[in-house]
Amino acid sequence: MPTYYLNEAVFTLPDRGFVDRTLHRLESPLSGVDPLGVEIRRVPMPAGKSLRQLVDDDIAASKAKGNGFTVTEDAEVSLAGAPAIVLRARMRARDTVYIQLQAHVALGETWVGIVVTGPSTDRVACEETFDRIVQSVEWR
Repeated sequence: MPTYYLNEAVFTLPDRGFVDRTLHRLESPLSGVDPLGVEIRRVPMPAGKSLRQLVDDDIAASKAKGNGFTVTEDAEVSLAGAPAIVLRARMRARDTVYIQLQAHVALGETWVGIVVTGPSTDRVACEETFDRIVQSVEWR
């Protein structure tokens, strides 16, 4: 990966075997204290692991955090032509229940995760945001 692109720039890196683990975080204010969060992460897919195995490992790690993370829906779908797993979950933090909508996508050798999180009291805003993202995404 000697050339790296950002929306605002392009630069070259020394040939040292850099691995792209991009993380984007967006926030939007909601009615309460906590914002609606959108996180997009990109990591290499390890050789020999399926998208399902990666997602199951990610779910297990979230459950191990002890925040009451529970998957309430899970489906294998196609997202803009790419294999994907979409799930809905809930969790608890600081006496608040949150919902989380996730899309995990296998793009060649890259695992892209799109996660929308917000308080359950703002469920509609979370669902509208997630739906807009997954319905409008176009892979380059």
